[in-house]
Amino acid sequence: MKKLLLAAMLLTGLQSVNAQVFSGTQEVEKANKEGLYTSVAIDDKYVKQAWQVELAKYGKVESGKSGAYKVTGANMPTISGDPIMLVSRISSEKGRTKIFLSLGLGDEAYIGATHPKYASAEKILNDFVEVINLQEGVRVEDKNLEDIKDKQAKVIKTGDKLVRAIEDNKREKEKLLKKIEENKVELEKLLTDVEQNKKDQITAGDNTNVQIKKVEEAKAKVPKQ
Repeated sequence: MKKLLLAAMLLTGLQSVNAQVFSGTQEVEKANKEGLYTSVAIDDKYVKQAWQVELAKYGKVESGKSGAYKVTGANMPTISGDPIMLVSRISSEKGRTKIFLSLGLGDEAYIGATHPKYASAEKILNDFVEVINLQEGVRVEDKNLEDIKDKQAKVIKTGDKLVRAIEDNKREKEKLLKKIEENKVELEKLLTDVEQNKKDQITAGDNTNVQIKKVEEAKAKVPKQ
């Protein structure tokens, strides 16, 4: 029981660990943007889907090329009371999916590592990463469930085949037993026929001898010339 509790505590601790978020620049649609980024070991297809839902919380999302997104006049109260120019990009790097977020506050002012609102911006990425990690956990468990169901279906199919094979075997056995019984009857008849044939051969031999004797007697009565 203690081991289970410890495992649960460790799992909870791992889930609550914040993602590694860095500040830096990223090219988004041929323009370098300053912002912050993180990465996850999740297929970018799923990250893009979830990220668009996340960005839609702040305003109308415009999708660009190469995983670029923009929300003009984004409403982000935790960052600023004024509209924000939100620019983002999802890209794949070295087997991981990178999530870049640039928040423009006007007059070429962007949230970077030294900005007072950096922690708030970082929290947006951390919260998002926590959500998509949980979603990925669901996908993994769903995939495991499908694999288990596939294996179960194969086991059931094999079981059905075995049941049919047993039924086929029973029918074949019944046929063989019937054939053996028929063979037994046929053998008994053949043995009876053999015995009868022996008697018939004796009778035929006796009849032949009698007839030969009659022939000889008939010849003896014929006058000699």
